Amino acid sequence: MSSAGHNEIDRTRPVRLGILDAVPARYMLPGERTDPEKFINLFRAVNARIDFQVFEPTRLHYPDRLEECDAYLLTGSPCSAYEPLNWIPPLEAFVRQAYGAGVPLVGICFGHQLIAQALGGKVEKAASGWVLGMHEFGIVGSRPWMSDAAGSHALHFINQDQVVRMPPGVELYASSSDCPVVMYGVEGRLLCLQGHPEQAESSMRAFTAKLQDLDLIDEQQARTALASMQGRRPDAERVGRWISAFLGAG
Repeated sequence: MSSAGHNEIDRTRPVRLGILDAVPARYMLPGERTDPEKFINLFRAVNARIDFQVFEPTRLHYPDRLEECDAYLLTGSPCSAYEPLNWIPPLEAFVRQAYGAGVPLVGICFGHQLIAQALGGKVEKAASGWVLGMHEFGIVGSRPWMSDAAGSHALHFINQDQVVRMPPGVELYASSSDCPVVMYGVEGRLLCLQGHPEQAESSMRAFTAKLQDLDLIDEQQARTALASMQGRRPDAERVGRWISAFLGAG
């Protein structure tokens, strides 16, 4: 695929999306769907024209050829992009290869961070601490595929790492006071988002309880996160439509 990438996707057939599952199996909570399953459900809910293949970079499982898929989506992960894990450098290399070839990339949470790091940005633990629960952010750079964007939106967030320096040549799309780099990208090539359109409230509650069990957050942080989600719905399907439209599958 040439550097035109996104523009060369055949709009007469479903987009072939490779989902790169960055959650090591040992972190899966009982009863939870996998992240690929959650993304597949999200895209089906918005009637996206997408066929899916799942790869496991944590087990060094990649497509045999980059051209197997029209685009790739890198999921969230409980791991940090800067951890000295054996599967991180090959994943960064894959990101650079895909980006260099013009194959569209979508990154969510860890994916958003890893892609930034691989392309010359910087990720670190935020001085402000966890962003956890329902979190609002403002659109600062609207794109054509964000046709129904308003000034402010909300998604579920669960992160203490953040992109503190974006990679060269990207545009900031969304920001908030607690998370300055919420969404960034390059038209037709790159869309990265710190929030989680794929995570249901039930999953967020389970993750919050696990973080508290591990003493990674205290009781007040857990209460605040749970209260932020009470009686509110995230803009998950709206963002799912944005991603679908970005991929040419809307």
